[in-house]
Amino acid sequence: MTKAVTLAKKVLGIHSQQGVRPLHNLIHVGSEVHGYCIPANFLNESSVCYCVGAGEDVSFDTELNVLYGSQVFIFDPTPEGINHFKKLREYTEAGQPLTITRGSSFTYRISREQLDKVTFVDIGVWDSKTTLKFYDPEREGYASHSVYLFTDSKTYIEAPVDRLSSLMQTLGHSHIDLLKLEIEGAEYTVIDTIVDDKVDVKVILVEFDEVHNASDKRFHFRIKNACNKLKKAGYVLVHSSESMKRTFVRKDVYERLNGNA
Repeated sequence: MTKAVTLAKKVLGIHSQQGVRPLHNLIHVGSEVHGYCIPANFLNESSVCYCVGAGEDVSFDTELNVLYGSQVFIFDPTPEGINHFKKLREYTEAGQPLTITRGSSFTYRISREQLDKVTFVDIGVWDSKTTLKFYDPEREGYASHSVYLFTDSKTYIEAPVDRLSSLMQTLGHSHIDLLKLEIEGAEYTVIDTIVDDKVDVKVILVEFDEVHNASDKRFHFRIKNACNKLKKAGYVLVHSSESMKRTFVRKDVYERLNGNA
């Protein structure tokens, strides 16, 4: 990135590192491509984690149980997510290590007993309970279907979706300690529901997928607007990769973890 481009992005408020307020003890969890940075001293065995979007890499999701023993719920209604989790279960039950190589190499460490504590839900997350079209990816080698992207594709699958607050009620959860959104463009819609419903979520991880699959040149501002909504709702941006994979921590949790509470 040239200095001129960097300056322009800063002026427009769309630079990847703009507004980041560092947090002590962040660690990277999961594979290089599909992992996230989270507070190292935050989760425990009683923590409730929702990981929305599995695809063919649930390294981050499973490591939450391996590292912290947390209660993990994975949501994905697409064949790639369902089949990958099924494959992981088959390998784990057979005592064989499963290594994923798409984008980066990662060998799952989760045991059979630990995997039994991970719940896979074959429902997507949206703003209402309905059935949506998930379009086939138009990029060669791209694994994930999308409600938001690839709408020019002539092929699609139909799958069930529901609102986050409704899913929480069904599963008996009044709060979420950690929420991951890796949902191929649908994150904008889900972020709106989190803010509108005032969902009790302490840490939110988001992959803004339009960085890789931009439908027009205004995607930077859609990302900026979504992030501003979270900040206005009381979240602090504590980490951002160059590809806009971002970690938000609710202000009260941020202050406690930084030793200011």
